[in-house]
Amino acid sequence: MTGAGAPALYTGAILLGALAGGALPLFASIRRSDLLLSFSAGVMLGAAFFHMLPEAVERGGKAAIPFVVVGFLVLYLAERFVLVHVCAEPGPNRRLSTAGAPLPHHEDEHDHEHHGHPDPDGTGCDVHTLGLAAWLGMSAHTLVDGFALGAATVTPELGVLVFLAILAHKVPNSFSLSAILLSEGYSRTKAVAMNAAFALMVPIGAAVYVLLRELIHVERFTALALAASAGTFL
Repeated sequence: MTGAGAPALYTGAILLGALAGGALPLFASIRRSDLLLSFSAGVMLGAAFFHMLPEAVERGGKAAIPFVVVGFLVLYLAERFVLVHVCAEPGPNRRLSTAGAPLPHHEDEHDHEHHGHPDPDGTGCDVHTLGLAAWLGMSAHTLVDGFALGAATVTPELGVLVFLAILAHKVPNSFSLSAILLSEGYSRTKAVAMNAAFALMVPIGAAVYVLLRELIHVERFTALALAASAGTFL
């Protein structure tokens, strides 16, 4: 598949997958799959090391390698100091049920959390239960994933692998986002709408790549974009 057909198909499938994942805690008592999260992490690492980086070096030479560090640092610093997003571990935040309904919050837990004592899991994960902040942080990350997908579709094989990595990552992300929104008191309708907007960041990110490629007339732009995208995957 060539031209705009492949990106359209991939982004559409990711959109549907994210909506399905986000609907699970809203309408069914299904637990989040950490096995799927682990699998998606492995696919992302494989895509970065075995496909995106070799393709970037082949197209742009050694000059593309520093952009791997740029991509890694941009997303790392944003995740670390700017974005608020869903916690990776379901255990620390006991107010969030994996089925999407809030668990009882006891007074002794509240006192324990706000008098200088660390939580039992040592993560301080309660700070991540802000619904709007979680949505903003995860949407920004998804925008970067869409950019990576746009850059990867320059070759069919690479495009398929990056698509699978993003799809496997977005389904559990959407699940967790819905659970957070429900715990914050959002209605099902609003949670579905916010999940749809979150998933739409993938095609928007892919469109940003295409727009920049047309505006920035650099011969090796795709190679540099692939290298930076590999860094965000790492």
